[in-house]
Amino acid sequence: MAQTIHGAGLAAFYRDRPLPASTEERTPVAADSAATYDDAVAARTGWLRRRKDGTADVALLLEGVSCGACVWLLETWLARQTGVLGARVNLALRRAEVHVDPRRIALPALLGAVARVGYRAHPYDPAQREAAGRREGRALLRRTALALLAMMQIMMLALPAYLGDDVALADRRLLEWASLTLALPVLIHCAQPFFAGAWRDLRARRVGMDVPVAVALLAAFAGSLVSTWRGEGATYYDSIAMFVGLLLLARLFEHNARERAARALDLTARVVPVIAERYDAWPQQRDLRAVVADALAAGDVVRVRPGGVVPADGAIVDGASHLDESWLTGESMPRGAAVGDAVLAGAINRDGMLAVRVERAGDTTQIALLGRLVAAAAAARPPLARAADRVASAFAVAMLAIAAATALYWTSVDPSRALAITFAVLAVSCPCALSLATPAALAAAAGALARRHIVTTRPEALEALARVRHVAFDKTGTLTEGRLALVAFEPLRAVPRHRALGIAAALEHGSEHPLARAVVQAARVHAMAHDVRNVPGDGVEGTVEGATWRLGRPGFVARGDVDAIDAHVRAMPRACTVVALGDETGVVALLGFADTLRPDAGRAVEQLVDAGIASSILSGDRAETARAIAGRAGIDEVSAELRPDAKRGAIAALHGRAGCVAMVGDGVNDAPALAAADVGIALGSATPLAQSTADLVLLRSRLTDVPAAIAIARRTRRIVRQNLTWALLYNAAALPAAALGLVTPLVASVGMAVSSLVVVANAVRAGRG
Repeated sequence: MAQTIHGAGLAAFYRDRPLPASTEERTPVAADSAATYDDAVAARTGWLRRRKDGTADVALLLEGVSCGACVWLLETWLARQTGVLGARVNLALRRAEVHVDPRRIALPALLGAVARVGYRAHPYDPAQREAAGRREGRALLRRTALALLAMMQIMMLALPAYLGDDVALADRRLLEWASLTLALPVLIHCAQPFFAGAWRDLRARRVGMDVPVAVALLAAFAGSLVSTWRGEGATYYDSIAMFVGLLLLARLFEHNARERAARALDLTARVVPVIAERYDAWPQQRDLRAVVADALAAGDVVRVRPGGVVPADGAIVDGASHLDESWLTGESMPRGAAVGDAVLAGAINRDGMLAVRVERAGDTTQIALLGRLVAAAAAARPPLARAADRVASAFAVAMLAIAAATALYWTSVDPSRALAITFAVLAVSCPCALSLATPAALAAAAGALARRHIVTTRPEALEALARVRHVAFDKTGTLTEGRLALVAFEPLRAVPRHRALGIAAALEHGSEHPLARAVVQAARVHAMAHDVRNVPGDGVEGTVEGATWRLGRPGFVARGDVDAIDAHVRAMPRACTVVALGDETGVVALLGFADTLRPDAGRAVEQLVDAGIASSILSGDRAETARAIAGRAGIDEVSAELRPDAKRGAIAALHGRAGCVAMVGDGVNDAPALAAADVGIALGSATPLAQSTADLVLLRSRLTDVPAAIAIARRTRRIVRQNLTWALLYNAAALPAAALGLVTPLVASVGMAVSSLVVVANAVRAGRG
């Protein structure tokens, strides 16, 4: 293997490895080895990005993060560290985005700060995130399986006590000691995440959802242990095992939902290769040199082998092939590409050998931009999630206070029941369901959007999208394809369509004018033209098959006899550019060209109407052209001939009239309107400025993804409300019953776990679509 690597000129691989190879599945960077990551490695792995002001953004992979309380604790703790300018944590990706001043805090110190509050952190890498997720999932599954198995065995041992009181004292004590033996691994091993989380919360002087769980488990076990040792009194080993087992089951369910969302969000992971093959002096020499892909510069020419991955954005200068761009478009069918065609970093070369001239590499590629958008969306947390965390924390404090008051009351009234009732109160009021209600639904919704190749760039976007009542579309490049196409052909003589188009294509061959490209694309066969002469403002003239032909303005081609074809010109479709083709005797045919409507535009507008959402067009084009496109798309309201600042004003007017407004655009001139709208939506083919201004990016540039995203947002809002309502109603009904002694610890454990499972199962529905 080493000889193969050296023979291929990839010896730089060893210089880039910070650690020796290992067969173990482990996280590659710990606090004591973080110094091995210099700036070059950081840039290539993508976990550190420097800003122009000298500060940097560090992406960290976190281990041990399990709930919204963990997120709050880490964000608050990191923000207090010297040199940290801001921190945001994403629960689904276990990713922390930390804005730091590298002159005041080094990476080892940052990782050490995370370790001091009970978590492990490493430079973020999607592959390592997946490995850590698998490890965490397996550990959680083992703990859940052990707890449920112990629960079933303890329930069998407790069954005689439930069936009657005729069990001999010696037998009863034997069953209790056996139950204690089975409950010990549940408490020590299976419940370890709850105790660790509670300890972290208490060290940070905060009460999270793990604190009531830990208090309930310790109190119930201590009371049961005393009763077992004395040989009298009630024991609750079965309730403890059920409490832990069912709570872990709910946490496992929620973990799997987060993993599905995280896999969908990591859409840019491992797409661009680290090493590229660069020609030393193209095209004079064909010698190749292996270089780091991020070190490529504009103008470099690289070779992409069949089966290889394009390392940078650019254009093909030699070869032809089929490219798989499913990472961006979601389309499974590769597209044909030849000399002159643009290619994007991350595209897979399916067959032929290609030479690609680099235009953008490293941080400037399209996939790098999308990666930054994904990272920004993943690290941000919407206000609804932050509010839910605050409510859950306050609720946990209130529950502990109520449990303490309940214990004091029953100790004075009936000491024999005090422990059982207090445990029931703590179990039934555990804020797990309340804490999971919002983040579980948001994670599922983010996964659903990512599977549709929709990237959110602002945390409030999902909430605002659910309130949208009006969608404004840009015309050129958004509702339309942004390129001219032949939409009408009117022969004025008996000339076959294919021959007329072949002659027109021959005259326009080699021209870069949009109309010329549309003519060439429309022709199936091309004739040969000679002595082609461009007549500025009128058209072209040349010799084809021994005759002189003209293509251009009807008056130019008709050689002044415009009246003879005027009726035919007026009969051509409105809002199209009319071009005439003729020879020395006059006009032979009329060709109509227009920007083509996207195939899914009409269906998208229909779906918006079905959802009760109005649509309009904001265009800088002529009013006649905009109205023609609006008619074909099924849109009634049109505002045309708008400059960028006028589009922004139109958005403000729509907001005052219709409420929440979304703007869909793709160009630089759409950026002010996208920023002014409540929700800005850019296409995947949009300019970088439009994408960075927007709140959502439709990577596949499908307009039907607009109503789909709105439907997902509305469903998520509805599910979050349902979850919060269920959690609050459940606690409002169950808490008084437990405090009054009407609920046994066993029933309380079941009720708590079932409420959490209901919330998570309902949240998973947000991921459909």
